[in-house]
Amino acid sequence: MRRRVLPAVATVLLAVFAYDAVLRSLLTGLVRLPGLPGGLTVLTSIMALFSLAHAWYCLGGRLTLAFFGLSAIVSWAFEQVGVATGLVFGAYQYTDYLGGKLGHVPLLIPLAWFMMIYPSYVIANLALERRPTGTPGGAGSLLRLAAASAAVMTVWDLVIDPILSGPQVRAWVWETGGPYYGVPIQNYLGWLATTFAVYLAYRAIEQQVAPLPASAAAAAGRIDERPAGLPAALGPVDRRVAALPVAAYGLMLAANLLSGVAPAGLAIVGLLVMGPPLALAAWRLRRLSPGVSEPAGGRAG
Repeated sequence: MRRRVLPAVATVLLAVFAYDAVLRSLLTGLVRLPGLPGGLTVLTSIMALFSLAHAWYCLGGRLTLAFFGLSAIVSWAFEQVGVATGLVFGAYQYTDYLGGKLGHVPLLIPLAWFMMIYPSYVIANLALERRPTGTPGGAGSLLRLAAASAAVMTVWDLVIDPILSGPQVRAWVWETGGPYYGVPIQNYLGWLATTFAVYLAYRAIEQQVAPLPASAAAAAGRIDERPAGLPAALGPVDRRVAALPVAAYGLMLAANLLSGVAPAGLAIVGLLVMGPPLALAAWRLRRLSPGVSEPAGGRAG
């Protein structure tokens, strides 16, 4: 029973997000559905909790806390330096739109980073390793998966940054503008650097705590079985479970494009940059077993 709780919680959280951020927008003009109070802050918190619940089930508590802690600390540090100096992402300042701040950075920002860092990790793993979690041994695998995860995460910002820094929202303001919907190209180099640092640090820990076989061996075996070394994980990551962060990535794209404040042409950009990793990850899901099955003498937790 305990092993079903976290996937169920993650599913409910994702359904709530889909309702408020996607379904309500799709039905605008046809029916007026009630929305959640709190706007972007609540939706971001819901999706951060989704990522935490799903990761806790798939990775176990210790790795999830390490992943979240690294994501929060590294992203806040890069953002703090970035706002103070303009050296990481370009010259920008946060407004009061996202609420209270720690230093120059809204407290919501570290949650927002993990909200998408975890689904991007799963998508990169599915795309390159044909399994949703884990990092095979060796420096080559570590660097390749950290770079791929960073790219999957960064292309999301090609969609969200023009919206949240745009004239209708102004969650942050670019002081000198830039060629991409007013966003400087340096911003995306900063995103790659920040996310690569998070993934490199986390995956190095993951390699030590829960080593995987080489990619070729993993692809030839049962890819829905978790490695024996994975600590305190609650159950197999089958197709149903692995599909949730893939769906979250797609729903995030849909929510951004249906927000009503997306600049013209951003839908094409979003589909071009987020569509390929999303489609490849969804295609890889077909190799996973379709549903959770209790192993002999199933673990209680």
